[in-house]
Amino acid sequence: MVALSFCCLLGLGCPKQAFAKIATPRLLHPEQIARIESKLPAYTVGSLQRKSQMDVLLEFITSLLEFPDPGDKLKELGELIKDVFQLMPSGKHMIGRDLGRLGPTASLKYCSAG
Repeated sequence: MVALSFCCLLGLGCPKQAFAKIATPRLLHPEQIARIESKLPAYTVGSLQRKSQMDVLLEFITSLLEFPDPGDKLKELGELIKDVFQLMPSGKHMIGRDLGRLGPTASLKYCSAG
């Protein structure tokens, strides 16, 4: 239900159509293909990823500005984002874990005495 609302809000149609528009699989980025065909060094994956993210952001802003009242549409989108993208707790951090015995072992005491 939230995905449908999210896609309709952005004017992308149903979630399947929206996913097809934004996640069409490509082996290589079009600019990467041009570099390879021109026998030039390839771009880094990170730089292509950042450029693609900025392209999507710019396209989103452009489509948002086409709405009659972009401010209200942005507020509505902000509420949907809170529902869709929930922050998850990290399992990598040691907060709340039992760390066991932290004192020196007998062999460490022996080595430091000698």
